[in-house]
Amino acid sequence: MDANKNLGRRDFLKVLTAAGVSSGFALHLGQQAVAQSAGITDLDILNLALTAEYLATDVYYQVTLCGFDGLVKDYIDAARDQENVHVKALQDTIRGAFNAKPVARPEFVYPVTFNVKNQIPVLRLMNALEDAFVGAYLGALPIIQNKDILAAAGAIMGNECTHRCLIRQSRINLGDDTITGLEVGNDRAFEIPITASAAGAAVSSFIKK
Repeated sequence: MDANKNLGRRDFLKVLTAAGVSSGFALHLGQQAVAQSAGITDLDILNLALTAEYLATDVYYQVTLCGFDGLVKDYIDAARDQENVHVKALQDTIRGAFNAKPVARPEFVYPVTFNVKNQIPVLRLMNALEDAFVGAYLGALPIIQNKDILAAAGAIMGNECTHRCLIRQSRINLGDDTITGLEVGNDRAFEIPITASAAGAAVSSFIKK
């Protein structure tokens, strides 16, 4: 393992332990992510993140068809704008720092129709997606080699965590009877990391073949 990757993992562990995660559990997460992501470069991570953000921006656009109002609509409008900012930041980084061409925006398909009658199923879908986005960024942190990209990924992950909590709270407020666990938006002490391969498979399942 090279020195840059070791540095990325140490920074990742510092972030987790500062947030209250036990050092043993933090080390386990870091070792697991590194072990399962051999050969993945920073550019690979950026393009996967960009594809996920394409999906996020598309979902938040489709959600405008569902007739949400009040605080839920305000949140969705803000989140849509934030996801668009993420897309531009990732594209600019790929073009600038790596002098590479960003991955193209694919066409997406969904297992639910975006309309007023399906507000709660749509929120469930969004909740699942935000879970995946947060997990993917968290899983990527210990294998990112560039410190600037590491910091940016952490910043985006924090924003996606907020989205996840607000979606969950919206489900609760609208009476979704499938909610499990604590009936609050911030229902967990620790977010759950997923590997790059798992994140890629999750995103790919929504790409039109």
